[in-house]
Amino acid sequence: MKHTRRILLTLVAAMAMAACEPEPEAAPGRTIEAEPGQPHLMVLGEGTWGGNNASLAYLDIAKGELATGWFAAQNGRGLGDVAQDLIVYGSKAYITVWGSNSLEVIDTASGISRRVDLGDRGPRYIAADGGKLYISCYKPHSVIRIDTATLEVEATCELGGYNPEGIAVVGNKLLVASSNVSDEQGNYQYDNSVYAINITSFSSIGVIEVGCNPQRVMALGDGTAVVNYWGDYASQAAGSALIDDALRVTQLGQELTNMTVANGTIYGYYTEWAPDYSSKTTRFVKIDASHTVTPILPDVSVNAYAIGVHPVSGNIYIADDGNYTANGDLYCYQPDGTRRWKQEVGMMPSKIVFF
Repeated sequence: MKHTRRILLTLVAAMAMAACEPEPEAAPGRTIEAEPGQPHLMVLGEGTWGGNNASLAYLDIAKGELATGWFAAQNGRGLGDVAQDLIVYGSKAYITVWGSNSLEVIDTASGISRRVDLGDRGPRYIAADGGKLYISCYKPHSVIRIDTATLEVEATCELGGYNPEGIAVVGNKLLVASSNVSDEQGNYQYDNSVYAINITSFSSIGVIEVGCNPQRVMALGDGTAVVNYWGDYASQAAGSALIDDALRVTQLGQELTNMTVANGTIYGYYTEWAPDYSSKTTRFVKIDASHTVTPILPDVSVNAYAIGVHPVSGNIYIADDGNYTANGDLYCYQPDGTRRWKQEVGMMPSKIVFF
């Protein structure tokens, strides 16, 4: 099973496009089929490396109105270069923009954002707890803590020699994926660990082995977290695992390229490439509290790049990769696989958040 090397494919796509693309312009609202409950949704468009074309779309689910250029329209500027992660915490949405080394702090009611300069840290993924933001960073390999009231960096917890990626809060701990690192020639070395950080002392308290090249970590809400790992694309397999509050690991026996969590259930997909990378197949699954893996959306053929699940209706939202060269589409499916609608969103839509 071979999975997407997202950074490398992004670079390839970027070179195929114009060297300097314009910032995204606001798009007119598009009417879609309305859906009650949990009335808002954001879709983060990662954009292409060097393209300065990250974007944020906003969907008013109750009204059935989609604005694909919402961030640009509300702020009169683009989001930046390579948006990495999006969370909603309290009345604000927080976006790390990796290429631009920035944190966007967006008022969810108005869409107005404050940009916070993070120097050259290379911010990646975000978790929040107790009025603090925790962000994994590449320079140095670390997690930083930011107070949501002052938006100042309060502290740094440095980690090991590999790039930190996904991060989640479980009890009084932060769990942070330790993924891979490459040299100047592009040769990769892979870790197999997740760091545990005590939130109170903000120091590392252990390293948990989960599988080769871990990527995302998400809390399940029951004192456990799920982590997916991509393997080394050769001899070391991809998979997924659970980590409980005692830092014990339970393997799930399921490859996951990407995932989300809704009401304690894991929803995800895994992508298999042809040997010559000429084509790929994506399959969708869910994993319940008993660790049972069930195929879902069996007739859906979408090159998925993000997945989200409406916490009330159970409708499944899939964003495709746009073949890495065009804007991706957002699809909404009923749990039985019936497609409700499809609409174009931003370039390489990588995160779907309901609030």
